[in-house]
Amino acid sequence: MLAWFIRHLQTMVGALGDLSRNPFSSTLSISVIAIALALPGGMFAALENINKFTAEFEHGANISLFLAPEINIKQAQQLKLSLEEYAAIKHIDLITPDQAMAEFKSRSGLADALESLTSNPLPFVLLVYPGDEIARSPTKLASLIDELGKLKQVELSQFDLEWIKRLTALLELLTRAIWVIAFILGLGVFLVIGNTIRLAITNRQEEIRIIKLIGGTDAFVRRPFLYSGMFQGLFGGLFALLVIFLLFSFISTPTKALSSMYGIAFSLEPLHLLPSILLVSSGAVIGWLTARVTVGVYLRQFEPGKGQI
Repeated sequence: MLAWFIRHLQTMVGALGDLSRNPFSSTLSISVIAIALALPGGMFAALENINKFTAEFEHGANISLFLAPEINIKQAQQLKLSLEEYAAIKHIDLITPDQAMAEFKSRSGLADALESLTSNPLPFVLLVYPGDEIARSPTKLASLIDELGKLKQVELSQFDLEWIKRLTALLELLTRAIWVIAFILGLGVFLVIGNTIRLAITNRQEEIRIIKLIGGTDAFVRRPFLYSGMFQGLFGGLFALLVIFLLFSFISTPTKALSSMYGIAFSLEPLHLLPSILLVSSGAVIGWLTARVTVGVYLRQFEPGKGQI
């Protein structure tokens, strides 16, 4: 076991040495890999921030229930208490006609004209805040609105459901588009690492042929290339993570300033720990798999009696 560990450690050090002896080509390959990984990684981080931003609106989204004119304060309070028993409802605010009129005066600029009214025509209003799960589902939200609108005490139920549907459809489209882009760029990483490994094999073909002639196994020949591919993907993933962090740090301040203008406490967040680990490890895994496939293809050409590649 110790001998196995030492052999692999020596191979790892040798693979790092090979990368350091070709700084230009290694840096170029790692940079291309980093860009290919940073694009989908940054898009996923942006999508998470969009979900976080829209959640701020979803938490404040409410269904307005305008009660019938004959409903008095006691009946309105009883209806509020009964609706608060619904599992789909987070909480309810009761707006009295006097409160509604005061707000209308402050916002409309028609306070003087409204003073001439002999009575308050505004009804009691219940602001119903659905639970987070309901607020994120247009179907469940529509069902709740329909159910509340059928209550005999309710004259009108109001909620702009269309923007929720549009937002949900848009986020679903963006998610699928990012997966497609990630797949295409993943193939790009495969090709970049594969080409680098192919060139390394070509440069060492005489050495490989001699090793095979004296009885070297495929595993022995394959091992340094596997580590080389893994390190290229690993360093590419780390570089991609750094690029994403720097980019989000650069635009974080103006984003926070813009959101504060709209009264929203929002700040950009880069990739969290788990997505960051997945990004870096995916680079390493792609590099290792690419090297294994590439070396497997070319090793067959080094069997005794075969020609030069």
